Amino acid sequence: MLSFIFNKIHFLHYRYFDIKSFYYKKLLLSCGYSFKLWGNCYIKNPNKIIIGNNVSINDNCYLNGLGEIQIGNNVSLSANSMLISTGLNIDTFKIKKEHINKKITIGNNVQVGAGAIILSGVTVNDNVIIGAGSVVIKDIESNCIVVGNPARVLRKI
Repeated sequence: MLSFIFNKIHFLHYRYFDIKSFYYKKLLLSCGYSFKLWGNCYIKNPNKIIIGNNVSINDNCYLNGLGEIQIGNNVSLSANSMLISTGLNIDTFKIKKEHINKKITIGNNVQVGAGAIILSGVTVNDNVIIGAGSVVIKDIESNCIVVGNPARVLRKI
């Protein structure tokens, strides 16, 4: 009997994430089919975010779409990863704290590892794996694995 109750609670837990995914689908600029949010995440400026088909966003992800974010098909953002499309202008930093917003583009078939950070103005092309904890500050070419801070190509795939 206890097992039955736990199974029902577990089922309701996942229904909550389905409802949350439906809610964000309505807020996003555009969203494809089979979009899943697994766990709590923070999506700032969702009206400037485009998400393709079969996209999965996992626990504690942070997306700031102020400068626009475009995510392709078959993309997975692992736990604690961040996409931040805004940053401080270092040229005027001493005078005033001014932000620069630049678009982030994520291609198709991309896996973003746990704790990875993708900063503004970056394009990640198709078929890329970004290692856990990597910080992506420059464009990433297609068909490769990148790791490190700053992220560098580990090998071609």
